[in-house]
Amino acid sequence: MFAGDVKIRLLAASALALVCLTAPSLGADLLGKKGSPVAPPPVFTWTGFYMGMNFGHAWTGSDPIAVASANVFDVTAGGFGPGSAHGASGLVRARLDDYYFGGQAGYNWQFTEKFLAGLEANIQGAGVRGGGGLANVTAAPGGFAVTSATLRRSLEYFGTIRSRLGYAVTPTILVYATGGLAYGGVNVTSALAQSLTPSLLIADVAKGDLYENRVGWTIGGGGEMALGHNLSAKLEYLYYDLGSAFFANPLAFTDVTTGALQLINAMRVSARFNGHLLRMGFNYRFDWSIPPTSVSAATPLFASPEIAPAEQSAFADWRILALPYLWAINTNGSLIARNDAIGTDTTIIDAFTKSSSFPFAFMGRVELSNGPLSFYGDFAWARLRFAGSTLKLRSPVADIAIAVSAGGRLRQTLAIGEAGVAYELARWKFLGAPSSSTALDAYAGLRYGYLGLDLTMNALGVANSQLLDLEVVGARATARSGRIQWVDPVVGLQVRHEFAPGEEFRMRGDIGGFGAGSKFGWQFYGGYSRDFEFRGLKFTSLIGYRAVGIDYSTWANGRENGLNAIIHGPVTGVGMRF
Repeated sequence: MFAGDVKIRLLAASALALVCLTAPSLGADLLGKKGSPVAPPPVFTWTGFYMGMNFGHAWTGSDPIAVASANVFDVTAGGFGPGSAHGASGLVRARLDDYYFGGQAGYNWQFTEKFLAGLEANIQGAGVRGGGGLANVTAAPGGFAVTSATLRRSLEYFGTIRSRLGYAVTPTILVYATGGLAYGGVNVTSALAQSLTPSLLIADVAKGDLYENRVGWTIGGGGEMALGHNLSAKLEYLYYDLGSAFFANPLAFTDVTTGALQLINAMRVSARFNGHLLRMGFNYRFDWSIPPTSVSAATPLFASPEIAPAEQSAFADWRILALPYLWAINTNGSLIARNDAIGTDTTIIDAFTKSSSFPFAFMGRVELSNGPLSFYGDFAWARLRFAGSTLKLRSPVADIAIAVSAGGRLRQTLAIGEAGVAYELARWKFLGAPSSSTALDAYAGLRYGYLGLDLTMNALGVANSQLLDLEVVGARATARSGRIQWVDPVVGLQVRHEFAPGEEFRMRGDIGGFGAGSKFGWQFYGGYSRDFEFRGLKFTSLIGYRAVGIDYSTWANGRENGLNAIIHGPVTGVGMRF
């Protein structure tokens, strides 16, 4: 009996010890099968106040500037009035095609998981201009009216105040419709000269200038994609209509011998300001404006079964620099057009004093970096317009009158785009300066170049002699345009010296072409940047100098066209870091 009890007690103790030894491993197996707890993904909502920047292209919806003239007073011997008024009427094509840059601010409220409403205001510095010339020779009972006119219009600035209604296709991709108020500053100018032959009547150039701040409407749509909790990128299209602007001014002729008023035409110049806008931009939403999850229809950010938590957190390691800046361009070299070399030496002074368009290249640079690896994209665009007209009257002998009218317009468009990848090869610190370091990067990519030229010229001439019974009218118009574009592979080195955190000097240089696109190309850049914060946002400021050398040529029909020039000038800008 005693022996049996002992055996039972030993068996129970052994079983208890076995349970105690195996319990942790069983618990571990059970936890292993269930899986480790996973932190919930970050919560995302479109609700909140945001600010951002945009860059885009505008093109017109209504081309012409119209000038209508009516004769209101005519005591000329030959009855020049109707012919004079008819010659001072017509349409001039004046497209508003150009690029612009601006900023926006707004607020979104995501009231369900899929739908949101918002309000946005934006303003752009445009300088979008267009113009052309009018040249007419019209018959009058007593002879001819020779007319030359230059008409221009511009959209100096514009902006909108719009409501938005959006739909979240995915938690981080939004499409929306938008519409509301449009406003802008519009300018219309005209200069019209006319001669009446044969006669002793003269008239000053009829000049007119109108500037108005106009209000209209706009409608459009777009899409926006979240790049993180606060940052998003958007692409947007708008149609705008600011109505028509017009002014009136007279054209008066007086007798050159007596000074008596002989003829008056009342002229009305009008132009409609409407068109299309396509732009891309970035928005940054402020943390203090994002409400708690219970208030807004928030959804997990990048919450997908296929994306592991480690992959989601890797997104935060990427650093983004968005830097729009201005490049004040100068050119030295020559343009080859049909075997003829044309000098292209211009300075920023020439662009300010002789060009009718904004003399800066709008430029933007984006960098994405993670550790030693980075990707970059860079784009610069500039357009210069030169226009003018002349009217000359001559009388070699008393009976012969000669009138010559000529006008011309030149438009030059330049674009340079880059994209590539860079890798940090080495980094070292200077002795005694623990916060200062220098890094050496190698980079490679592609550079795209585009040069477009449009030249329009017209001339009219009239000769008249009553004694010789001679009337000769001649006209000639010339229009030339050309485009050259190329893509170069480029390789280069960059040195980055950090004086202190947020204070850096960069110097980079590259070579390219090698006959694949251009014969040879090179680039040099040196600049100083300094970071600063404003209301919790990280900004960076830049000042530097950039020079690009291009040697490109192509052959068409046995004639050479190309560019061998250096484009250079100072750059400055302010961007954001994320």
